[in-house]
Amino acid sequence: MTRGEKRVVWEIAATFIGAVVGAGFASGQELSQFFLGYGAAGRKGIFFVGILFALWAAGVLELSARRSLVSYPAYLTFLLGRAGSLCFGSVITIYLFCAAFIMLSAGNSLFSEHLGAPAGTGGFLTGLVVLAVLWGGLESLITFNVILIPLKFLICTALCLFALKTGPLFPGGEGQIGPLVPHWIEAAFLYAGFNMLGATVVLVPLSHRGEGRVRLAGAALGGFGLTLFALILFQILLSFRELAAGREVPLLFVAGLVHPGLKYAYFLVLWASLLSTAIVSFYGVATRLAGLLPYRAALLLVLAAGLFFARYRFSFLVRTVYPIFGGIGLILLVPLVLCLLEGPLRKKDLLRKMTKKGFFPAWWNKISRR
Repeated sequence: MTRGEKRVVWEIAATFIGAVVGAGFASGQELSQFFLGYGAAGRKGIFFVGILFALWAAGVLELSARRSLVSYPAYLTFLLGRAGSLCFGSVITIYLFCAAFIMLSAGNSLFSEHLGAPAGTGGFLTGLVVLAVLWGGLESLITFNVILIPLKFLICTALCLFALKTGPLFPGGEGQIGPLVPHWIEAAFLYAGFNMLGATVVLVPLSHRGEGRVRLAGAALGGFGLTLFALILFQILLSFRELAAGREVPLLFVAGLVHPGLKYAYFLVLWASLLSTAIVSFYGVATRLAGLLPYRAALLLVLAAGLFFARYRFSFLVRTVYPIFGGIGLILLVPLVLCLLEGPLRKKDLLRKMTKKGFFPAWWNKISRR
């Protein structure tokens, strides 16, 4: 693999990881809500979701390259038909907007609870950085993640080592947070589903940056990196779960217990994490609205609306909004797998097979061809 190909692999992996590792992930809130309730068995869910991430990302990249799909709307149209794309695309736009203002809400919590800043300061500063990065479009987003992902990984690893050396360990058993769903494998599917709704927005445009093996390597590296990230943070949560349970930002609380300096270093990691997800989410919404408004005007409008709605509690939004969209995201996995397996089947034949197998009701075959 040439030097240029290795760079593309890293760009795909870093952008993918950056789309997933937001404030919910790096704060420990997502891992607490989705996996900590299963105790040590939550590790199985993390391993499983890492495999799902890698395979799902590889499928999106491969299908987009094979069918010359250059945008998320084109990707949805190919999978679901014109009417299906319009319907599902609206749902995804709502999800991306929800994810965007959840990140602004996380910024408010981060700055007000841990720095004593006035209410709304964190969300406003986060919005300014998002605006500055996205003013230049997709290339600025890629550069942002390529720089920040290694920094986040190093600080997370340092926190894990210090925490496991100095903190209490409570092996086995269930945490104080109840399981989200009965089994960890269901939680893993929901977790992958809502994350891939947002990540696919940036994966589709990246599909034309390299050949098949480069795309596959980028997806594999991204899935591996996400698994490693999650396992490191989950181990900290498992070690301190009786102390951190119920906290709005549990991992930042743990960092403060370990060392004051580490708390502020991890504060920067959290802010960088919520910025990466906010950037992807706002980019997705702005590009969806770009057909109605100029890109930069759409970006300003979405940012203003996001700041207005960023008033709800961070932990409440993670536990209620994300699982709903996780189930919705899984709907896209079915046609993606079928499209990859069916190869050059005509669209109407593919839809007929999906309907016959019970994936969609009979009326879907009719409206998706309109």
